Amino acid sequence: MSLSKFWQIISSLMPMKGFSEEESRRLSSLNPKKIYIENVRSILSVSHGSAKRICETAVRQGFFTCYIEFKSPEGTVVAVAPAEKLGEIPKIVHYSKETEDGFFEEVESPTESLTKTTFYSLNDRSNTSTFARTA
Repeated sequence: MSLSKFWQIISSLMPMKGFSEEESRRLSSLNPKKIYIENVRSILSVSHGSAKRICETAVRQGFFTCYIEFKSPEGTVVAVAPAEKLGEIPKIVHYSKETEDGFFEEVESPTESLTKTTFYSLNDRSNTSTFARTA
């Protein structure tokens, strides 16, 4: 998806007009495949609740997909699932962890004990038509 389309989507969801040069620069630094609520909140100087509403509105309108990532105690992402498929995540997650001597060992953790973080991914809607058929 083009950067200009990304700007149009975010602008259409914002309750204010346009972006400052600084906001534009900071928005362009976001990874469109991993948009965190905190980044949106910080860049747009809005509350956490407002940033979440902006992202959830984008999900409802089909611009974003919501995901949940699971992180190990060391901070490594060990599983990712679309929010609507959260119930399909296994109860136990297996991942590799580096030991103090530089080797890797397999670790088994209950999913419920892992840190969960919500993020959003910009959908590629370039294949969808924006025009309605009239005849």
